[in-house]
Amino acid sequence: MKNAKRKISPDLENIMPILIAAWRRLLKIGGPPDVLQTREFKDVVTAVKILQEHSDKGQSLLGQDYFSNPHLLGAYLLYDWVLHYQQGLSLIGELPETPKRVLDMCSGAAPFSFAALRHGAQEVIATDRNATALQLGGEVCGRYGLPLSVRQWNCLKEAIPLEGQFDLIILGHCLEDLFPPAVKGWMEAQNLFLKRLFSRLTPNGHLLIVDSSQNEINRRILMLRDSMVQEGIPVQAPCVWRGDCVALKANSQCYAQRELEKPRLIKDIQRSASINSNSLKMSYVIFRNPAAGWPNVGDQPLYRVISPPIKTFSGERFYLCGTDGKKQLGSHITEHPLESRAFEYLKRGELISIGGALEKQNALDIVQGTTIQVVAPCGKPIPEIEDTNE
Repeated sequence: MKNAKRKISPDLENIMPILIAAWRRLLKIGGPPDVLQTREFKDVVTAVKILQEHSDKGQSLLGQDYFSNPHLLGAYLLYDWVLHYQQGLSLIGELPETPKRVLDMCSGAAPFSFAALRHGAQEVIATDRNATALQLGGEVCGRYGLPLSVRQWNCLKEAIPLEGQFDLIILGHCLEDLFPPAVKGWMEAQNLFLKRLFSRLTPNGHLLIVDSSQNEINRRILMLRDSMVQEGIPVQAPCVWRGDCVALKANSQCYAQRELEKPRLIKDIQRSASINSNSLKMSYVIFRNPAAGWPNVGDQPLYRVISPPIKTFSGERFYLCGTDGKKQLGSHITEHPLESRAFEYLKRGELISIGGALEKQNALDIVQGTTIQVVAPCGKPIPEIEDTNE
């Protein structure tokens, strides 16, 4: 199997002062380099509330080019940028190898570009139609010591203005804007657009799509996943199930949940804006180059944990989506031995293997002798079996 990748620290202690300084330069105001003054903080909270209100309703402000409003762009930089950067840090960690050349489309102030650079990408190109947002992203990366290239580009009106192929193409929080559901034929236009992107991937390249966990957007991502899989596009993550999405069939959500590191400013903004969020919640899918095929995980069933622990009359249970479909996992054991102790610490998003469980229809129950192993923690790639014929 391929070597494990190291975990990248968010390093927000050093990044937050850079963001605050960039925010001050954007708004052309002086002040302390590492903290907001009372009136400044109130202005940021007001702008964050505007962004959150539209996000909670599943409405996009990007179509209105909110990056052209310096107060909204500044609020994005001090709040959403921090969340999106941490999303990117976790999700790029799920790639089997560090991408060398990355294209970040509709990047805004480039939080996903920053994450790719932190992972060690050699060339990252951020593109957006808004030059101010791009300049801001380039400034943040530069002051941290990371070499970001920026290119103003309207991806719906022009072909990619760059030569060559990419190891990773990122579409972060922008599909609703590019292809609004209210426009007739949006799904066909979206899928055609994505197919063109696949042609720009290296043989082992990936396309990362990430958006919010809001219900309608989550459903859109699941529908997109099904549409691509039905046309033979393989998935790197999160899915190990190769059939139609079981969550869509059940009319339920399926999204990722990751740890959120919250520096003081983020905590203060959340408290003042009444934002109750202690984790990163997001809808995402990572597609592989169509010619690459699905990851080779061998014959042993693997399962992605797709829920937090759910309390039932028979104890806590987890919903799983695995190589053999949707399952429930519970336990008949009060005190777990070492072999199954991982059950007590399972997290949504982890990929696990289960051996010797009591199986009844779609339920798996841990009994004496059952083994539970986390084979891919959150933010880590699926362990693939090397092809010995290569």
